[in-house]
Amino acid sequence: MRTAHIFLMAAAFAVSATASAADRRDAELELSQALTAVQTAEREDGARYAPADLNEAQAMLVTAQRAFDARAWTDTAIYAERAKVSGDLTVARSRQHRAEFATAEIERSVDALRVRLPNGGTP
Repeated sequence: MRTAHIFLMAAAFAVSATASAADRRDAELELSQALTAVQTAEREDGARYAPADLNEAQAMLVTAQRAFDARAWTDTAIYAERAKVSGDLTVARSRQHRAEFATAEIERSVDALRVRLPNGGTP
């Protein structure tokens, strides 16, 4: 829970720092990074392991693209940063889920080996 709190604080700081970006070049860079983050989240099975976070990332990316089309550079940067943060969170949660699954699988294998050993694997 503490990690999530720290992550959200960092995200809030990043979004507030992004608010000063007001030119097209900065908006394009933010939008490009957001697109990469969302694509990575999709490749990392975000729809399976963190669907709400992935949906948020995709929605913020669409909003950022609409702001870009409207030449609202600051809004583009803000929404793109939110999409990037949500995409990164999706990736982290997906990786966490896969790591937990792998750990459980290893624990099951170790338990199965212990059953096969004499004395239940104890010295």
